[in-house]
Amino acid sequence: MIQPGKPWGVAKKSRRSEETETNEISDQARSRYQQENPVSVIVSFGLLLLLVFAFKQSVLDANNIPSGSMIPTLKVGDYLFVNKMRYSLRLPFLGTEILRIDDPKRGEIITFIPREATEKNYVKRVIGVPGDRIRIRYLGVCDPELPVQRVDQPEYSCSTEFDDGGYQGPDIAYVEYKPNDEGEWRHFSYRELKPQESRTILSDADSASVLHPQIVPEVQTDVPVVFEEDIEGHKHLMVERYRGITLEHGSICPSLRTTGCVLGEDKYFVMGDNRDDSKDSRFTGVGLIDRGSIQGKALIIYFSIDWRDQICQDFMLRSGAVDMGLSGYRLKDFPPEDQVEYCSAMDQNILGENIWQYVVRTVLYRIPRMDVRWSRLGHILH
Repeated sequence: MIQPGKPWGVAKKSRRSEETETNEISDQARSRYQQENPVSVIVSFGLLLLLVFAFKQSVLDANNIPSGSMIPTLKVGDYLFVNKMRYSLRLPFLGTEILRIDDPKRGEIITFIPREATEKNYVKRVIGVPGDRIRIRYLGVCDPELPVQRVDQPEYSCSTEFDDGGYQGPDIAYVEYKPNDEGEWRHFSYRELKPQESRTILSDADSASVLHPQIVPEVQTDVPVVFEEDIEGHKHLMVERYRGITLEHGSICPSLRTTGCVLGEDKYFVMGDNRDDSKDSRFTGVGLIDRGSIQGKALIIYFSIDWRDQICQDFMLRSGAVDMGLSGYRLKDFPPEDQVEYCSAMDQNILGENIWQYVVRTVLYRIPRMDVRWSRLGHILH
């Protein structure tokens, strides 16, 4: 609209002047932003990374499971979140504890850094807490002293005679404890799972150590048995396989299997759920866990991939002794013919490979053979 009292040409000229001035201001601001943008982006990105790493170290961490010591609760290829604030509030990057919130309880799954590995997190289950007297005896699954609810038709025999070629029942790491070293011995209870249920649970664990003997051709071994263990209300699955194993426990005390050992102040006893294949407090190198080395509590599985790394590694190591076409495992989703195609000589040197070899192996073999365990996503850990 033309303002009253001003000629039309003057109003039009004034409007053009305002538009020109506005454009000049915008160009100046854009030029200044472009000059400052690289530095601003770098600083912003650096601050973002700093916040992410601080959050990861002090609030919520993401870990993956590279070994089978916690099978069947945690399988190789599981990715889980760890609550870093469950027990302590720590300074980011320094790891200094500034506030102790709570202490781990029996049955909880924790992450910690053992004495022998300054940068590697371990994941185990708390069995004993400070002040406990702990005793571990190895009793046969058929031992009447063992508090186990057995199935009616197990795959193993309780007899010591094996003329029929049957499987032996496993020994159980029977844990007893006295809170504060007082009172009578307490113990955990066990419920045996049916054979077919056990076989199904372990079939995608990516560990030859827990495969059923019928799945592993030409290998004579004991049968793995899955139990539900109850630790003061914490019900979880654990697996035992072997019988007659002699385990030395000199890292704790000589009387661990007889009168037991008392855990000192801020000392915790941990074990893996795969009792026959776990490096834990029973052995030198791990031993008792200091309270200050506990990093957090395992929270939830957010993703899970069966890479079949351990299966392929064992398959390749065995394939030299028997015919390649007959040495494969009889797995439902990864039959022998797929093992021949997707397992390579590179799988024999997983621990010694460099980053380039890892990338090549992943692209050519691991991705084509992998399988996502969709049913494990969102599984809350107990």
